[in-house]
Amino acid sequence: MDLAWWRHYGEEASRAFRGERVAPVQAPGARRVRFEHGANSGLGAIALAAHWGASRIILLGYDCQHTGGRTHWHGDHPQGLGNAGVVKLWPGQFAQLAGRLKGVEIVNCSRETALRCFPREPLEVALSSQKKPALFVEGMHGLGDNLHQRSVIRQLMEKYEVWLETPWPCLYHDMPGLTLVSKGSVLRTQAKNAEREANRFMKAAPPAQARRLKVNYPPDSVRQHGSVLAAMSAQCGVRPADFRLPIPDDWFARADQLIAQWQPAKPLMIYRPLVERTEWGGCRNRNPSHAAYGELFRAIRDRFFVVSVADLVPRKEWMVGPAVEADVAYHGGELDIEVLAALTARAGLVYTAPGFALVLAQAVGTPVVGVFGGYERSSSFAAGAAYTPTLGIDTIKPCDCFSHTHRCEKRIDMPSATRRLLEFVHEHTAQPQVC
Repeated sequence: MDLAWWRHYGEEASRAFRGERVAPVQAPGARRVRFEHGANSGLGAIALAAHWGASRIILLGYDCQHTGGRTHWHGDHPQGLGNAGVVKLWPGQFAQLAGRLKGVEIVNCSRETALRCFPREPLEVALSSQKKPALFVEGMHGLGDNLHQRSVIRQLMEKYEVWLETPWPCLYHDMPGLTLVSKGSVLRTQAKNAEREANRFMKAAPPAQARRLKVNYPPDSVRQHGSVLAAMSAQCGVRPADFRLPIPDDWFARADQLIAQWQPAKPLMIYRPLVERTEWGGCRNRNPSHAAYGELFRAIRDRFFVVSVADLVPRKEWMVGPAVEADVAYHGGELDIEVLAALTARAGLVYTAPGFALVLAQAVGTPVVGVFGGYERSSSFAAGAAYTPTLGIDTIKPCDCFSHTHRCEKRIDMPSATRRLLEFVHEHTAQPQVC
């Protein structure tokens, strides 16, 4: 299909090759067949297989990028032949082809690949005679919910070919064979991340015959089963299991560059300021007492290098309660989820109200303190405490109303909470050196 190759090697190939030679252009020794080729032999091979009636095509070696900085896995072509000069255009060309090949199942089993338009599977799964039924999962929007959801999806993949709708693709980086579909979130932070990771989504629709499953956790189910993850698992017909998130080396490398700039002399603390936002009216009820949150923070503040993280926008999301002193602050959403996850994994402690930061700390194994105020009690996050040190500080009268309007009692037994906090920090985090 590469005319320059045919002209250079045509006579030699004619003697050695015993099959039928075809090309989409006039080439010596080849029969011309009209099929889409895109000036790319890999794309042409897919189109030709479909042209000849293939209903299922398995791709191997379609990395479509300069893996390891090389033009080709075999090295450069001889002088006079092209060397993948337009490789950056290939993913888009393949995506266009995928949209035109209706009724053909294409599975990408390449170990390294820039193509996101075809579902991926390990080769042994793709070659298995027992094809799994398709399952389309309507996933949740929240970052913490998607971390919990990892446990559910991993178990569902044991029985199904799963298509997951999510705004957080990178949280499933370690699940080959999972097909990701954009959720099209109307929520600000989620929509921003989905746009940033747009190339990770499969563009085609899930199979028409796919069973559908919606992930959620109704309040009554949380009360019945004891935690968010247990309720979510029950709704999806699986058991509560490990949702921990491995951090790739490149995520750590980006986080370590920031840490090198800061040169902290103390362990890192990831601090979540209390916020409210127009998108979700439950923040005020869920947040703890502003005064108690600040007082408990100050009891341990000097032991840590404090990194405060938020994604604030005027009149859309804003901080509430007294300001606290942080060593560095990223309050404009500057940290993407990959860097934030890696920084959390490097930290000695996470200090937060209930929300995604608590689940993220549990997912990466960093000790976490969650201060509660209403709406739910600390047992909601008990599942992750099985493998990550977690201190939940509840109110004197814990409330699991899951209501945006109930007047929850936010008083905390401060002497007891302070004592438990200091004991937890002493036991689970490295102490600063005394000079």
